Amino acid sequence: MRAKDPVAPDKTTLGVLYAFSFLRNLLFFGAVAVPFYRHRVGLDYTRMFMLEAIFSASLFAFEIPTGVVADRFGRKKSLALGSLLFGLGFLAFGFSVDYAILLAAEVVAALGMSMMSGADRALLYETIRAAGRNDDATAIMARHDAFGTVGLFVSLIAGPLFVSSGLVPYRDALGQTFLATAAVLIAAALVILFAREGHRTPRGGSALRAGVDGFRYIFRVPALTRFSLNYAIVSALTFFMFWFYQSLLMDNGLPLALQGFVAAGFNLAATGLLLLAGRVDRALGTSRTLALSSAVPGLCYLLIAFVPGLPAALVAIFGVATLKLFRAPILSFLMNERIEDDDRATVLSGVSMLERLITMAFYPIVGILMDSSPRLTYALMGILTLFATAFVRVDDRHLMGQPTATSE
Repeated sequence: MRAKDPVAPDKTTLGVLYAFSFLRNLLFFGAVAVPFYRHRVGLDYTRMFMLEAIFSASLFAFEIPTGVVADRFGRKKSLALGSLLFGLGFLAFGFSVDYAILLAAEVVAALGMSMMSGADRALLYETIRAAGRNDDATAIMARHDAFGTVGLFVSLIAGPLFVSSGLVPYRDALGQTFLATAAVLIAAALVILFAREGHRTPRGGSALRAGVDGFRYIFRVPALTRFSLNYAIVSALTFFMFWFYQSLLMDNGLPLALQGFVAAGFNLAATGLLLLAGRVDRALGTSRTLALSSAVPGLCYLLIAFVPGLPAALVAIFGVATLKLFRAPILSFLMNERIEDDDRATVLSGVSMLERLITMAFYPIVGILMDSSPRLTYALMGILTLFATAFVRVDDRHLMGQPTATSE
């Protein structure tokens, strides 16, 4: 029997990637982020979202350079350093309420997150192929995301319960959720070091040029262009529900301790859908699955714009958040099929750049609108999501044809 190549990706790496996905998503502050900004730091939505716009702008600036790092020096190294920097950013949030320090922490956290962006999915895809499991790729990618969703499920319940428990003063407890998150991210950096990936030959030339070429790659394959636009636009618009839901629940008088269960609930629902992603995709067809998973969130935004009350809010929260999490692995696999190996992390980072650019542009607008009229904000997001469903729709002609571009 031939011995395994000691540096080739193998099936055990899948387990490491599942564990990393779980740990990096243990975000204990997730369900108390809005109370943290409003009650601990004392910000309105405009200043809060301006801070997040800086985070998105930093992600946008770092995406190409850090994608090149992953392509040249290895996905594992990029993921480990990224997780460490991400955790250090949250350490600052746990210890300080100074706006300038939080601003600097956002930049450090963005650098860390950008080093993980694209690299984890690139390593996962390459591991799937090296293990000869292409036929199960959609299910494996969905399972990878499901582990992350379970991590969120655990932390989203634990964070609010701790903050509302009275064991620590309320304002201090809000900060300590960030400290706990930082500790877990540092642990994730250690775990990913056990992953195995194949040898790669560093590419010559300018890193910036390589990054720009990777971004341009998106527009060299028509189907990849459509997948990327669909992913980036719809993902950016539905992303805002992760900020809106805390405001919706507070406005409807739901106690903080229960808000974590709502957040865990829509993540649990997403986990169930992710585990069934292969069956849903085969039953409905990929194009119809993607269309429904963007149209329904648009309608849910409109629901909370015109129908007050907790029941409507819960329906909208679950509808938008669950389907956002569900559609990501389907589009991820479609994009990966059309990207050359040596450019994979860089190109996926380019897709993330599109999403970040859209998010960055909307943050200040959404913040101002939320301070003046939340319902108008929800209506605008619903209209834009439905518009995106129609104009960047993925249909059967995009699912056929040449899988990858020819390297130039």
